[in-house]
Amino acid sequence: MKEKFSIFFTFAILIILVMGTWWAAEYAERAVEIDPPSKNTHEMDNWAVNPVILRTNMLGQVITRLEGDRMEHFPDDDSYDVDAPRAFSLRPENPLTVGTAKAATIYDEGDRIIMKGDAVLLRLGDVNHQPLNFRSDIITILVKEDISYTDLPGIAINGRSRLNGIGMLYNNATREIDVFKSSDMDIAPKDRKDSQVGAKPAAGKTGKP
Repeated sequence: MKEKFSIFFTFAILIILVMGTWWAAEYAERAVEIDPPSKNTHEMDNWAVNPVILRTNMLGQVITRLEGDRMEHFPDDDSYDVDAPRAFSLRPENPLTVGTAKAATIYDEGDRIIMKGDAVLLRLGDVNHQPLNFRSDIITILVKEDISYTDLPGIAINGRSRLNGIGMLYNNATREIDVFKSSDMDIAPKDRKDSQVGAKPAAGKTGKP
Protein backbone atom coordinates (compact mmCIF):
# COMPACT_ATOMS: atom_id res chain seq x y z
CA MET A 1 0.00 0.00 0.00
CA LYS A 2 2.85 2.35 0.86
CA GLU A 3 4.50 1.62 -2.51
CA LYS A 4 1.29 2.49 -4.40
CA PHE A 5 0.98 5.73 -2.44
CA SER A 6 4.60 6.66 -3.24
CA ILE A 7 4.09 6.01 -6.94
CA PHE A 8 0.87 8.06 -6.96
CA PHE A 9 2.57 10.91 -5.06
CA THR A 10 5.53 10.94 -7.42
CA PHE A 11 3.22 10.95 -10.46
CA ALA A 12 1.23 13.86 -9.02
CA ILE A 13 4.42 15.86 -8.45
CA LEU A 14 5.46 15.28 -12.08
CA ILE A 15 2.08 16.49 -13.31
CA ILE A 16 2.37 19.62 -11.15
CA LEU A 17 5.88 20.31 -12.50
CA VAL A 18 4.76 19.91 -16.12
CA MET A 19 1.76 22.19 -15.62
CA GLY A 20 3.92 24.75 -13.85
CA THR A 21 6.51 24.75 -16.63
CA TRP A 22 3.81 25.15 -19.28
CA TRP A 23 2.20 28.04 -17.36
CA ALA A 24 5.59 29.78 -16.91
CA ALA A 25 6.38 29.47 -20.62
CA GLU A 26 2.98 30.87 -21.61
CA TYR A 27 3.34 33.77 -19.17
CA ALA A 28 6.84 34.63 -20.41
CA GLU A 29 5.70 34.59 -24.05
CA ARG A 30 2.85 36.99 -23.29
CA ALA A 31 5.01 39.27 -21.14
CA VAL A 32 7.90 39.70 -23.61
CA GLU A 33 7.16 41.82 -26.74
CA ILE A 34 8.34 40.12 -29.90
CA ASP A 35 9.20 42.39 -32.84
CA PRO A 36 7.05 41.64 -35.88
CA PRO A 37 8.86 40.37 -38.98
CA SER A 38 10.31 43.18 -41.07
CA LYS A 39 8.29 44.21 -44.10
CA ASN A 40 10.04 44.16 -47.46
CA THR A 41 8.35 47.32 -48.69
CA HIS A 42 9.68 50.26 -50.70
CA GLU A 43 9.77 52.83 -47.89
CA MET A 44 12.16 55.75 -47.45
CA ASP A 45 14.57 55.73 -44.52
CA ASN A 46 16.78 58.80 -45.27
CA TRP A 47 16.50 62.00 -47.25
CA ALA A 48 18.58 65.06 -48.15
CA VAL A 49 17.94 68.49 -49.63
CA ASN A 50 20.12 69.88 -52.43
CA PRO A 51 22.40 66.82 -52.50
CA VAL A 52 25.66 66.69 -54.47
CA ILE A 53 27.28 63.33 -55.34
CA LEU A 54 30.81 63.27 -56.77
CA ARG A 55 32.78 60.43 -58.36
CA THR A 56 36.54 60.64 -58.88
CA ASN A 57 39.07 58.67 -60.89
CA MET A 58 42.31 57.10 -59.65
CA LEU A 59 44.03 60.49 -59.79
CA GLY A 60 41.42 62.12 -57.57
CA GLN A 61 39.89 64.11 -60.44
CA VAL A 62 36.12 64.55 -60.38
CA ILE A 63 34.69 62.76 -63.43
CA THR A 64 30.97 62.83 -62.61
CA ARG A 65 28.76 65.10 -60.57
CA LEU A 66 25.09 64.55 -59.72
CA GLU A 67 22.95 67.11 -57.94
CA GLY A 68 19.25 67.68 -57.39
CA ASP A 69 16.60 69.44 -55.32
CA ARG A 70 15.87 66.48 -53.01
CA MET A 71 17.12 62.91 -52.62
CA GLU A 72 15.48 59.97 -50.83
CA HIS A 73 17.04 56.58 -50.00
CA PHE A 74 15.14 53.26 -50.07
CA PRO A 75 16.82 50.38 -48.20
CA ASP A 76 14.90 47.51 -49.84
CA ASP A 77 16.86 47.88 -53.10
CA ASP A 78 19.47 50.43 -51.93
CA SER A 79 18.25 52.97 -54.49
CA TYR A 80 17.97 56.76 -54.43
CA ASP A 81 15.23 58.92 -55.93
CA VAL A 82 16.29 62.43 -56.96
CA ASP A 83 14.01 65.34 -57.85
CA ALA A 84 15.10 67.66 -60.69
CA PRO A 85 18.44 65.86 -61.24
CA ARG A 86 21.42 67.41 -63.04
CA ALA A 87 24.14 64.95 -64.05
CA PHE A 88 27.52 66.16 -65.32
CA SER A 89 30.18 64.08 -67.07
CA LEU A 90 33.49 65.86 -66.44
CA ARG A 91 35.94 63.40 -67.95
CA PRO A 92 39.03 65.34 -69.10
CA GLU A 93 39.24 63.45 -72.39
CA ASN A 94 35.70 64.41 -73.48
CA PRO A 95 33.74 67.68 -73.71
CA LEU A 96 31.35 68.49 -70.87
CA THR A 97 28.13 66.44 -71.00
CA VAL A 98 25.04 67.46 -69.01
CA GLY A 99 21.95 65.33 -68.34
CA THR A 100 18.68 66.69 -66.96
CA ALA A 101 15.19 65.31 -66.28
CA LYS A 102 12.20 65.76 -64.00
CA ALA A 103 13.33 62.88 -61.76
CA ALA A 104 15.95 60.14 -61.54
CA THR A 105 16.57 56.85 -59.74
CA ILE A 106 20.11 55.79 -58.85
CA TYR A 107 21.05 52.11 -58.64
CA ASP A 108 24.21 50.02 -58.16
CA GLU A 109 25.99 52.53 -55.92
CA GLY A 110 25.70 55.27 -58.54
CA ASP A 111 26.80 53.20 -61.55
CA ARG A 112 23.31 53.24 -63.15
CA ILE A 113 21.16 56.37 -63.29
CA ILE A 114 17.68 56.32 -64.84
CA MET A 115 16.61 59.82 -65.89
CA LYS A 116 12.81 60.08 -66.10
CA GLY A 117 10.51 62.65 -67.68
CA ASP A 118 11.75 64.91 -70.48
CA ALA A 119 15.24 63.44 -70.17
CA VAL A 120 17.88 65.36 -72.12
CA LEU A 121 21.58 64.60 -72.60
CA LEU A 122 23.58 67.53 -74.00
CA ARG A 123 27.21 67.16 -75.04
CA LEU A 124 28.87 70.51 -75.61
CA GLY A 125 30.75 71.10 -78.85
CA ASP A 126 34.48 71.44 -79.36
CA VAL A 127 36.74 72.61 -82.18
CA ASN A 128 35.96 69.49 -84.22
CA HIS A 129 32.33 68.75 -83.41
CA GLN A 130 29.05 70.54 -82.93
CA PRO A 131 26.97 70.13 -79.76
CA LEU A 132 24.92 66.93 -79.54
CA ASN A 133 21.42 66.85 -78.04
CA PHE A 134 20.03 63.39 -77.18
CA ARG A 135 16.53 63.27 -75.69
CA SER A 136 13.81 60.80 -74.75
CA ASP A 137 11.23 60.34 -72.01
CA ILE A 138 13.56 57.94 -70.16
CA ILE A 139 17.35 57.74 -70.56
CA THR A 140 19.53 55.29 -68.65
CA ILE A 141 23.11 56.41 -67.97
CA LEU A 142 25.80 53.77 -67.34
CA VAL A 143 28.40 55.88 -65.55
CA LYS A 144 31.42 53.56 -65.74
CA GLU A 145 30.92 52.74 -69.41
CA ASP A 146 30.05 56.39 -70.27
CA ILE A 147 27.07 55.07 -72.25
CA SER A 148 23.47 56.31 -72.38
CA TYR A 149 20.51 54.51 -73.90
CA THR A 150 16.73 54.38 -74.15
CA ASP A 151 14.26 51.70 -75.21
CA LEU A 152 11.68 54.39 -76.05
CA PRO A 153 11.47 56.77 -79.00
CA GLY A 154 14.45 59.11 -78.98
CA ILE A 155 15.88 62.04 -80.91
CA ALA A 156 19.51 62.96 -81.47
CA ILE A 157 20.19 66.46 -82.85
CA ASN A 158 23.59 67.55 -84.09
CA GLY A 159 23.59 71.04 -85.56
CA ARG A 160 20.88 70.99 -88.24
CA SER A 161 20.99 67.18 -88.52
CA ARG A 162 18.40 65.01 -86.80
CA LEU A 163 18.22 61.27 -86.07
CA ASN A 164 14.96 59.70 -84.85
CA GLY A 165 14.62 56.14 -83.62
CA ILE A 166 12.96 53.73 -81.23
CA GLY A 167 15.62 52.32 -78.96
CA MET A 168 18.84 54.33 -79.16
CA LEU A 169 22.29 53.94 -77.56
CA TYR A 170 24.85 56.74 -77.36
CA ASN A 171 28.52 56.08 -76.58
CA ASN A 172 29.93 59.32 -75.23
CA ALA A 173 33.54 58.19 -75.65
CA THR A 174 33.25 57.29 -79.35
CA ARG A 175 30.32 59.62 -80.21
CA GLU A 176 28.56 56.70 -81.91
CA ILE A 177 24.77 56.36 -81.88
CA ASP A 178 23.06 53.01 -82.49
CA VAL A 179 19.37 52.88 -83.43
CA PHE A 180 17.80 49.49 -82.76
CA LYS A 181 14.39 49.80 -84.41
CA SER A 182 12.85 52.20 -86.90
CA SER A 183 14.84 55.32 -87.67
CA ASP A 184 14.65 58.49 -89.72
CA MET A 185 17.67 60.63 -90.55
CA ASP A 186 17.91 64.16 -91.85
CA ILE A 187 21.56 65.15 -92.41
CA ALA A 188 22.09 68.82 -93.26
CA PRO A 189 24.70 69.44 -96.03
CA LYS A 190 26.89 71.71 -93.90
CA ASP A 191 26.96 69.11 -91.13
CA ARG A 192 28.29 66.31 -93.31
CA LYS A 193 31.91 67.23 -92.60
CA ASP A 194 31.62 66.15 -88.95
CA SER A 195 28.83 63.56 -89.45
CA GLN A 196 29.46 60.04 -90.66
CA VAL A 197 26.46 57.73 -90.93
CA GLY A 198 26.62 54.06 -91.81
CA ALA A 199 24.42 50.98 -91.44
CA LYS A 200 24.64 47.93 -89.20
CA PRO A 201 22.87 44.74 -90.33
CA ALA A 202 20.03 43.72 -88.00
CA ALA A 203 20.94 46.46 -85.53
CA GLY A 204 19.49 49.55 -87.16
CA LYS A 205 21.66 52.49 -88.08
CA THR A 206 24.65 54.02 -86.46
CA GLY A 207 26.45 57.31 -86.83
CA LYS A 208 28.98 59.68 -85.35
CA PRO A 209 27.30 63.06 -84.98
